[in-house]
Amino acid sequence: MTCLPHHRGLAVRTLRKRAFHLRQFLACLAEAGVTDLQALTAASIQDFCTYVPGRSPATRRSYGVTLRGFLRWADLLGHLPQDLSRAAMIARQFRHTRLPDALPAGELEGLLQAVDRSTPIGRRDYAVRLLAARYGLRPSDIRALCLEQIDWRRGRFTLQQVKTGPPLTLPLLPDVAAALAASLRDGRPATAARHLFVRHTAPCVPFVPENTLATIMRKALRRVGLAQRPGRRGLYRLRHTLATRLLAAGQPLKTIADMLGHRALDSTFGDTQVDLRALGPVALAEAEVLRCAPPVRRG
Repeated sequence: MTCLPHHRGLAVRTLRKRAFHLRQFLACLAEAGVTDLQALTAASIQDFCTYVPGRSPATRRSYGVTLRGFLRWADLLGHLPQDLSRAAMIARQFRHTRLPDALPAGELEGLLQAVDRSTPIGRRDYAVRLLAARYGLRPSDIRALCLEQIDWRRGRFTLQQVKTGPPLTLPLLPDVAAALAASLRDGRPATAARHLFVRHTAPCVPFVPENTLATIMRKALRRVGLAQRPGRRGLYRLRHTLATRLLAAGQPLKTIADMLGHRALDSTFGDTQVDLRALGPVALAEAEVLRCAPPVRRG
């Protein structure tokens, strides 16, 4: 794994994810009695790819990419009897096959208020949820926010997007500023960390890169009775909701893309949901369709 950050430029979080994939792969091989890579076969690799249980196509694809890279590296160093990288099956994944899950306005506000802000953890969780709902920030960007990035006097904050890299400057909305101030002043544990959000149980350190802050969202869903609602249960649901509301308000896709920190508009398509009710008035009636259809030739 030491060559990946130097030759591929992979982030620490990606490296840890790939290491987890490989640990599961090696554990599966050990259960099957394969303890030497020289004894590895294409069948055992395909068995593992089939074994990965209850995973989405995106996750299965991620496992396949990890295995192919590892097998190419192992073959290059002579640890395999032959190149077995093609035996690692990569699931096909089609983009935009499903509409993103967006919350109605009532459910969104209920979700934001579903927290006991009389406690330090409640104030922290409310601020996290508000950042995701008002700006559509990714969990990785919320997790990485530091005190130096908040310009209280000018009413704005700047972040370096963890996923895409470019800096993004956003206005500090009044309710967000109040939530952040309350979280920082009242009950934030003593810590040397400069991150806005830290753990409230020892050790009081920033959240690890693997933490998607999904627990904060799931607690709110349970409080408002939406725990069984289909769709995503993490903060990305708030990101999709914001994108959909901006689209319904008539904002151009380019504006939405800039706010969400997308490099390409194609990514914005995946975060927005078409308002089907708004399409009703422009839909053609059956009679209009029949009138526009070409005549049917007989004989």
